[in-house]
Amino acid sequence: MVIEPIFEADFKKCSYGFRPKRSASMAVTKIKENLKEGRMTILDADLSAYFDTIAHDKLMILVEQRISDKNILKLIRMWLKAPVSENNRISGGKKNKYGTPQGGVISPLLANIYLHLLDKIINKGGSIFNKCGISIVRYADDFVLMGEDISMECLQELLYILKRMELQLNKEKSKLIIAKKQPFDFLGFTFRYDNDLFIPGNKYWNVSPSKKSMKKIKEKLNDCLKSRHHYPIEHLVKDINAIERGWLNYFSIPKISYTKRARREIRYYLFERLRRYFKRKSQRRCKLYNRGNIEWLVSNYGLIDPTKYKLV
Repeated sequence: MVIEPIFEADFKKCSYGFRPKRSASMAVTKIKENLKEGRMTILDADLSAYFDTIAHDKLMILVEQRISDKNILKLIRMWLKAPVSENNRISGGKKNKYGTPQGGVISPLLANIYLHLLDKIINKGGSIFNKCGISIVRYADDFVLMGEDISMECLQELLYILKRMELQLNKEKSKLIIAKKQPFDFLGFTFRYDNDLFIPGNKYWNVSPSKKSMKKIKEKLNDCLKSRHHYPIEHLVKDINAIERGWLNYFSIPKISYTKRARREIRYYLFERLRRYFKRKSQRRCKLYNRGNIEWLVSNYGLIDPTKYKLV
């Protein structure tokens, strides 16, 4: 709370993760804007174990540029050296020179401070990235470089910068693509250049929930129904609504994302899972084992119908 406003004054607009009044939806909106402006060559970058590889000495140099209070600096160093216990294994400690504890309240801010250096270099006037019209959109350690073209020189410069920061691109997950020809995923969304069904010959940038995101919500709904077999209906509906509401609020970005198809798919999945749920609820078929179970739960218990949900 004390040091965040100090660094917020320096952070670039291209950074959207773990920042006040910034969000994933803003990052997705910016990517779509860039695509419309012709920046269709994309480097979808993934850093290998980013939070575990932040160099403490280099991070503290960046922190000390804005913070001079010795007590605050000592506290941050103690935070970085704090041991972490997970699955009866202890990692970190006083001898540790790399990484910020994941789950630590200050770790997201420290992670942004470290990658702010990358933001500065790419946005700097006169840099090879700036000369080539390349922009970066970053959400924590996930980022994309976008331009009309991304040359080998730019890629080599990026690798050089990351090497100096003691960071590494995950070669298996990072890829260079032409968005006009190949869809790509970022922050749970798929960006695709699609044919317009209503205007023949016209194309548009389709931003929709990715297959992975669809799979995740189905798994959550399935786990919810499996683990709440003896719950009262009102409690079951409350838990299902919490899952649906969070997912729908995240992916429904007005005038940017298209979720109608995904909403219908979720509704059909929920219909099938509820049908099986009520079928198994007792030896005699439950009265809700019929084609109207969703409508009945919506009207009587306030179940969210994903096809009719309005953004909160």
